[in-house]
Amino acid sequence: MPTSWFKIALGNFFIAALLGLTLRFAFIQEIPFFTFKNILHAHSHVAMLGWLYLGLFGLLFVHFVPNAVARQKSYTRLFWLTQFSVLGMLFSFPFQGYGPVSIAFSTLHIFCAYAFTRLIWRDLHGDARFSARLLRTSLFFMVLSTFGVWAMGPLMALGLKHTIWYHLAVQFFLHFQFNGWFVIAVLALFFRWVEQQQVVLPLPQLKWFYRLLISSTVLTFALAVAWSEPHPLVFAVNSIGVGLQFATLGVFYRTLLPWWLQLKSKLNRVNYILWRLAWISFCIKVLAQTAVALPMVAEMAYTIRNYIIGFIHLIMLGILSFFILGMQWQQTIRMDQQRKLGLIILSTGILLSECLLFLQGTMFWAGLGFIPGYYYLLFGVSGLMPIGVLMLWLKVKV
Repeated sequence: MPTSWFKIALGNFFIAALLGLTLRFAFIQEIPFFTFKNILHAHSHVAMLGWLYLGLFGLLFVHFVPNAVARQKSYTRLFWLTQFSVLGMLFSFPFQGYGPVSIAFSTLHIFCAYAFTRLIWRDLHGDARFSARLLRTSLFFMVLSTFGVWAMGPLMALGLKHTIWYHLAVQFFLHFQFNGWFVIAVLALFFRWVEQQQVVLPLPQLKWFYRLLISSTVLTFALAVAWSEPHPLVFAVNSIGVGLQFATLGVFYRTLLPWWLQLKSKLNRVNYILWRLAWISFCIKVLAQTAVALPMVAEMAYTIRNYIIGFIHLIMLGILSFFILGMQWQQTIRMDQQRKLGLIILSTGILLSECLLFLQGTMFWAGLGFIPGYYYLLFGVSGLMPIGVLMLWLKVKV
């Protein structure tokens, strides 16, 4: 993507990492004039909408828009308007949480997303490749996810904020943002890269992959419903969904395996490592959700906060961030020692924080209490992430 866009997106990543580090520190020492929930909202919105969304915005523009140079002016205006909405959320959420100003900027971001959908959908006209089909599907899920946001206002006005309906509206947005929009957009980018390598994958297997992917994405929303309504039928629907998701992983692997050595030869070393980490994270996500098909494991998954935080970060950092960085590095950046060191520090922080979160969650489940010095350890390893991102940001020349 254009280096100025990438630098802005990475800057948002750095800010989100600093806010996350602040949240970790709040468990060690009280911070004056600090409202945890407000900073959490700022952290999550900048990470999702400032880093991941804008990172995908730039990559999708480069790889899917024909004659991108001629079309760049329209997308550039929209990029900066979207970044303006991110800055508005960054400077309003810490002071008022969900208030008039932060809601206004959040709404502006949604309208920017609609405008992006309209622009790129129009530019995809006539593109019948599998990657374009995946991208259209991801954009559909992005728009669909916002219905959950639009439902929150009326639910609050009706005094239903603390009911199951409000919770389901929030979970509807998050589920289809992460599993629909973000993950499928990444798959679209990956398959576009495969197509650019002149690899022709078998159409029947691609059709099965697509059907299984979409079915599992819809049905696994049942786990979010189970948090509020642990009915056996809800667990049954989720079990079908995670079973289909596991089958999706199998079809994906079987489809690409015959071509893997050819595709691997097209990757530089750094890109290969980053995509390998993203692939491992994706497999862990699928295996974890498959285990959740068991009601006992499902109850554990949605009642232990460490698992919830670890799972969200597994998607945001493990799958999405590693893939976006790998895709950008493959195209535009010659690696030097500072960039390599920055990636090593960032990756180490991500991997160690995930290990700590899941280990502590497992110890809670087993009734073994806290890891000695847990919050200090978590703060220490989380501190590696903003350091690594800053080192990468400094090397991006605009």
